[in-house]
Amino acid sequence: MSYSEIIGRMLKTMTDEGRSRIEHVANTPQSTTDQTVNKWLGIVENFLHSKQMGDVTGKQIGTIGAVAGALLGGGSAAIKGALGGGALSMLGALAVNALQKKYPPQSAGIQEKGLADSLPKEQVETMVSADTQKLIVRAMISAAKADGALDPSEMNKIMGKVGEDGITDEERQFIRDELNQPIDLNKLASSIPSQMVAAQVYAASLFAIDIDTDEEKIYMRQLAQALNLDSDTVKRLHEMTGAPMV
Repeated sequence: MSYSEIIGRMLKTMTDEGRSRIEHVANTPQSTTDQTVNKWLGIVENFLHSKQMGDVTGKQIGTIGAVAGALLGGGSAAIKGALGGGALSMLGALAVNALQKKYPPQSAGIQEKGLADSLPKEQVETMVSADTQKLIVRAMISAAKADGALDPSEMNKIMGKVGEDGITDEERQFIRDELNQPIDLNKLASSIPSQMVAAQVYAASLFAIDIDTDEEKIYMRQLAQALNLDSDTVKRLHEMTGAPMV
């Protein structure tokens, strides 16, 4: 199993809200500005095709709603192998969408090709790299511990879902270690290589947390601050995932 597939499973199973937020993404109508997001999905699909996406084609995974729908269903025969790639695609698409306003319209290439087409190859590689995948897993586990109630039963629920179907000893130990680590937002933030990855990490955290306690609300505010995400970006990520504002 890859860390990207672990992310896909965790998106759906860490909290009751995880699945409902994927449903929100899947059911939210696409606006004209989301054309950029669809272009991003095409880039990721091409980048991951040989390693993670199986036989999925650009037409089959052409919108963020389609990706979210594939994650919800676990995949049809055509998309079954795309769980990990789909999770990264969805988080990447949310990040690109949320950060679009930070790029001036007059920037070279943005008006003609769109932000997604203007992303350097290195940026795309960073957003889907193994290091970023592990960083997202760390962030989701950290968020789940925010209210201090990550008890053994919750730990077993997480491990029960990702502790099967080919998970390696290294992956299992990585998750155990992260579950036992104290929350350290400064350490987490220091590992973030770019604002795009910061937005991915924040989006993933929204899927891992209910935001129904004061501790969780404070955690998300502190996370946004540590990641240096502005209020417009944070607001957009909450809107796209259906998460309550904090």
